[in-house]
Amino acid sequence: MAAVEVELINVVKEFSGSSGDGPLRAVDDVSLRIFDGEFFALLGPSGCGKTTTLRMIAGFEYPTQGSIQIRGQAMEHVPPFHRPVNTVFQDYALFPHMSVLQNVMFGLRMEGVSKQESRNRAMEALELVRLPQLASRKPRQLSGGQQQRVALARALVKKPAVLLLDEPLGALDLKLRKAMQYELKAMQQQVGITFIYVTHDQEEA
Repeated sequence: MAAVEVELINVVKEFSGSSGDGPLRAVDDVSLRIFDGEFFALLGPSGCGKTTTLRMIAGFEYPTQGSIQIRGQAMEHVPPFHRPVNTVFQDYALFPHMSVLQNVMFGLRMEGVSKQESRNRAMEALELVRLPQLASRKPRQLSGGQQQRVALARALVKKPAVLLLDEPLGALDLKLRKAMQYELKAMQQQVGITFIYVTHDQEEA
């Protein structure tokens, strides 16, 4: 049986309410286990706490109560940049002044990886998403689907244990979204990384 990669134990997240209404509970006593190599979909309507749950796994938010563990290690005091996870957002969050290759290399360079190794690994990641021919282009010269692939390459290049995807296809048109759904699943099987995928679309899940 596969090892547990991510575990949430009785996780609660509350935000301060407005004008003395008391705290707003965004995540209410969630417990779940996600196994190594799994493609796990968090499905639910907008506002039900999916993205907040993802942000807590990433370390951008901290639970009010409960515990989050990744590979058996409690994450309460581990900052985002020290967690073995990476996140792909709906808006891609690419640097507009950098080329595609520079965008994919960025995280590696920030970690002190040499320029040559960063370049080699970035090109491998672009091969994985089938965009090596666009390495020198700027994000504004790409379609929405191509930008999403670059964002995926940038996340995968650091070889995280877990990839977090927050409505990653939400900005794409229906036809492209369908195509990317199949690609994401194939890519996940190829790299063997645990994917946690947030969506409000039941068919997509």
